[in-house]
Amino acid sequence: MHDERAHSWRWALLAAVPALLVLALQTSWMWPFFSDDAFISLRYSQRLLAGEGLTWTDGERVEGYSNLLWVLGCALFGALGLDLVTAARALGALATTLAFVLLARALSPRDLLTASVAALTPLLVATTQVVTGWTLSGLEGPLCLLWLAAGFAAMLRAHEHQPLAAWSQKTWMRCSVPFALLCWTRPDAPLWVAMGAIGVALATLRGGLRRASQRALWFALLPFTAFVAQLLLRVLYYGDVVPNTAHVKAEFTANNLPAGLTYVHDAALAHIGLIAPAALAMLWLLWRANTRALAFVLALPVLAWFAYLAAIGGDHFPGRRLLHSALAPLALLAGLGLAALPAGAARVAFAICLLLGAGWNVQIARTDAQSLELKGEIWEWRGRVIGEALQAAFGRERPRLAVDAAGAMPFYSELPALDMLGLCDRTIAQTPVAPWIATMRPEIPRPPGHQRGNGRYVMDQAPDLMLFSNPPGLPLPVFASACEFEADPRFLLGYRCVRVDLGLCTILKGTKEPTTMMLWVALDGKVGVRRQANEITIPAWLFGAFALREPLSCFHQPASSDPGVAAARQQHLNELVQWFTTPLAAATPDQQGHLQLTMASRTLRLRLPIAAGRYRVAIEPAVPGLMLHTGDGRAPTSADDLFIPASTEPIELQLQAADGIELPIVIERVRLLRQL
Repeated sequence: MHDERAHSWRWALLAAVPALLVLALQTSWMWPFFSDDAFISLRYSQRLLAGEGLTWTDGERVEGYSNLLWVLGCALFGALGLDLVTAARALGALATTLAFVLLARALSPRDLLTASVAALTPLLVATTQVVTGWTLSGLEGPLCLLWLAAGFAAMLRAHEHQPLAAWSQKTWMRCSVPFALLCWTRPDAPLWVAMGAIGVALATLRGGLRRASQRALWFALLPFTAFVAQLLLRVLYYGDVVPNTAHVKAEFTANNLPAGLTYVHDAALAHIGLIAPAALAMLWLLWRANTRALAFVLALPVLAWFAYLAAIGGDHFPGRRLLHSALAPLALLAGLGLAALPAGAARVAFAICLLLGAGWNVQIARTDAQSLELKGEIWEWRGRVIGEALQAAFGRERPRLAVDAAGAMPFYSELPALDMLGLCDRTIAQTPVAPWIATMRPEIPRPPGHQRGNGRYVMDQAPDLMLFSNPPGLPLPVFASACEFEADPRFLLGYRCVRVDLGLCTILKGTKEPTTMMLWVALDGKVGVRRQANEITIPAWLFGAFALREPLSCFHQPASSDPGVAAARQQHLNELVQWFTTPLAAATPDQQGHLQLTMASRTLRLRLPIAAGRYRVAIEPAVPGLMLHTGDGRAPTSADDLFIPASTEPIELQLQAADGIELPIVIERVRLLRQL
């Protein structure tokens, strides 16, 4: 028996080789795509390895991942010394490789001819768009593929010896182990278990309802136990019954159906080289009495999965990643259909059909617009550059960073963070979608999972730093939270947009590009102005930052019919465009990564509330001819002495460079020492 099993594994490995070669070619073509959401999971792995638990940030624990086993697997590889991005890629490659071997072994190859038949099953999967785009993307799809390949392949092998109706409790439970692991990998995995159990019951109903129900229960017992165990962990550790991501993304409304049906239709067309032969094979297998029950158990969960995708509105990620779970049963239907054909012309014709389907899959995977979108998506690596710059600049102070893109920037910065889209924040996730979202202009993107926000709550948290939209950030709000607090006085008075010029940065190996971050900074936050009893220290790079006087995005505010208001807003927008396109100053990193002011204009301004009194000015490092004045004609000043009169309004400070000084000027800070 041992020799027979080893013999079977050797032929299965051989049968998987063509698929593995195609996998290497396809994924290398897609390189270096890595999903920003994958960095969210990796931040949990990162903090777990650092002894900070399964958390995304300091404070309240929130389950902002939906792939527990993937997070733990990446952490395990990280504990072995792998960089976490490499760990995620390695886990994806390993899971896919094992899935291919299991898919090949499901058809019991025992010689060259049967291995050739078995090789077509993993080959159909390897050529698909979803495997091309998402195997090395850093998300859990490959692990879902592995567990479903293992579970359904175990059913096929058991079916060789006995029909489903004759399986013992032990056989059913052995086949269900991978489905239990699937429940720890994705929160929607119970759908596969439930529909598999229903399929088992219906397929074996001829033996009586009681026996059919028993078989379904045997199959579902271990997955249900795994589900309950994770539910208890979630309730005890996170205080919730569903992942936080479910509050953001899982919305079963009638409005989802049109988008969901379109998603399923387009995904099916993009994978027609797999789905068409699987559908033909299913009809053939359902026709045959000895394969009917197994075909039903394979097909029913797939149909339910497509219905589920339609109900939730599909997925906003390109590359149809949610089809990853359906690949294994579809490929097994096609492979089993081929193996069940009698030797001869029919089998040869269907084998050619499968090969043509694989070739068509490759064509779509290389030319489809969504594949090209994935291949060209590199903004996550800009997030790495931004995150590392933030860590170098502010790692000691550990300011709180509020972001729309909660992946690469928080992961690489390792700073306390606030997810303004709510995936990793309970309050925002449970805030209902605001009615004003529906009134926005249709060209403004609002993909699923990006519509929740709570501007008041974000301002209550008083983040020290904020980045709007994808890295390197935008100077104006895009998504709901920032659009809502755009008119909040705490934002208008308390934050400034700083241009951080990082210079020529390596985004990808061999690719450099100039990188400028649009960083909103709290004036009185951890990295802003520091006030002590008799001293005010101002980071010099705050001078020349942009101050928003009124909302400019105006997605949340009602339109004004006053032409004067519209003209003033347009003028303010023109000022922002001028500031954005013609930089007069920038925060630039020194050799240690700490930020300093590079002054390219002779006059830079900053408005601050300052207590009345006389202050001695210290500009560090000192630059002869560079002085600090008060604006608005408030008071005369000297080179090193500043008088601030009593006022309820912020004071305008001006850095003024004499005409003879050569620009640019680089300084670090301005200190105001109060004279008693």
